[in-house]
Amino acid sequence: MKNVYVARSASSTQINLLAEWVRTTLSPNNEDFDTIRFVEIDLPKLFPSIYIHIESDDKMGLRRAFVVERPLGIVVSESTYEGASNGCLFSQEVILHEVGHLILHYRYAKLGLNSAAQPYIDRIKNTPLANSAEWQAASFALSILYPSSILKNIKSPNDIVEKYDVSLNNGVRIFNHIKRIRTRTACTDREFDKKWLREILNSLSRKDLKRLETKFQSQLLLFFSRGNSHRSRQKNNNSKVEISPTATAPTLG
Repeated sequence: MKNVYVARSASSTQINLLAEWVRTTLSPNNEDFDTIRFVEIDLPKLFPSIYIHIESDDKMGLRRAFVVERPLGIVVSESTYEGASNGCLFSQEVILHEVGHLILHYRYAKLGLNSAAQPYIDRIKNTPLANSAEWQAASFALSILYPSSILKNIKSPNDIVEKYDVSLNNGVRIFNHIKRIRTRTACTDREFDKKWLREILNSLSRKDLKRLETKFQSQLLLFFSRGNSHRSRQKNNNSKVEISPTATAPTLG
């Protein structure tokens, strides 16, 4: 099967909304977001058959992690898994990057995505940012590890460095990510973003999630009702979110 280089367009606010859903709904008891706990315990709620395989660094070569299809799983280098287990943010980001590929591109991916392979890098050089599967997965990982809701008062990269004990270069990268979300949030259509999230979850429900549809309907209603007025919450609670195998799902852009 071919690798996915270009995906349906997604904005930073949409990806951030997905990450927020993952943190608050899929992994609600994981306050400090332990990535290993998430992939071992919570991710199987979305993909019941998924497995995590730890491979030796020698066999992995330049690769740190990638997704495989048959059987569905994430292969992680031994050093990356160990680093994530010990709280290394870089290692956690590597793993969550692959989770981002799995969730965002599952319908038309389900294959071994490998950002470390040079042909992959060559193929995505001129891809528009919003359509880049690689950028989307990277944004998802950053949104999970550095939630904009927690960092809403951050004013500079140095604040990031102080809070997370990362390098200044990483502080700048994370701060730019947060700024992008702030800028987009000011002009985004929240209802359109919610529809996008429903489509992503619908695309996952086609196979692995059929038996979980009722549960996800109630979770979506609860998630979308947060932050609204009491009247809006009442309206949402009386509405029904359809997650069915026939729902429209994202296609390649």
